[in-house]
Amino acid sequence: MNPFVRVAGAVGRGTILLYRALRDFLHHVSNLCRLFGSTLWFLTVGAAQGRTRMGKQIFPMMRNVGVRSLPVVALITFLTGAILVLQTGDVMKKYGQLQQVPGMVALSVVRALGPLMTAIIMTARVGASFTAVLGSMRINEEIMALEAMAIHPTGYLVAPRLLSMLVMVPCLAVFSYLLGMAGGWLVALAVYDIDTDSYIQTSILYLDMTAIVFGLVKSVVFAVLITMICCYYGLIAEGGPMGLGRNIMVAVVVSIVMLVVAEALLAAVMVNWLLSK
Repeated sequence: MNPFVRVAGAVGRGTILLYRALRDFLHHVSNLCRLFGSTLWFLTVGAAQGRTRMGKQIFPMMRNVGVRSLPVVALITFLTGAILVLQTGDVMKKYGQLQQVPGMVALSVVRALGPLMTAIIMTARVGASFTAVLGSMRINEEIMALEAMAIHPTGYLVAPRLLSMLVMVPCLAVFSYLLGMAGGWLVALAVYDIDTDSYIQTSILYLDMTAIVFGLVKSVVFAVLITMICCYYGLIAEGGPMGLGRNIMVAVVVSIVMLVVAEALLAAVMVNWLLSK
């Protein structure tokens, strides 16, 4: 076969694959935006009109989302703060700046690692369960039964989950701030002999309300991304257990990728905003 023909065929096949991937991506993005808009309507206008049935669901869901996630979030963020001190302490000591370690840990935990690690944990623990529950209901035709009873699936299934995440993820982010700095304090005290008063004063000196508020804004954005992506892949699940498992895997992977992308974009906005002041 002519080499030119082979190259042209490969380019044609690649173009077709790229077109299909772009088409599928835009299709999912448009459906996600539509689902998010519908969820917001049920949380605002629909709730005011009595179109939602969240009263009996919201508090058990908040307990499952927030209270039961606290031990895992506490462990991971505590160890994150400890690791930060261990990784930076020797370098800072080499340059005679060991006293600045508490401030570096505080800024890292509040601005980035606290909200991001909390969101990743919530994706693995809560987001995957959202996809599994909604996907099982979809495959077993329970969502169709809700529609037959004139109960909108978005208002009954997605809206309570989004509201519970919007409330609990920022609360968990605040706990991650405290526990991350506590982990750093323990290592700083035990390994580098930084006294408690000095650690607390340096951390307070480095922190300000801007960093804290930006961390909470990030946690709200992360909560929306996790809930909408995981619920969406649950609602479109098909193909039995194999299809459900595939959708859970895709939902978790896409959520983590979008969390990192959102972290990068929000960090860029934060840095530019701070530099412009």
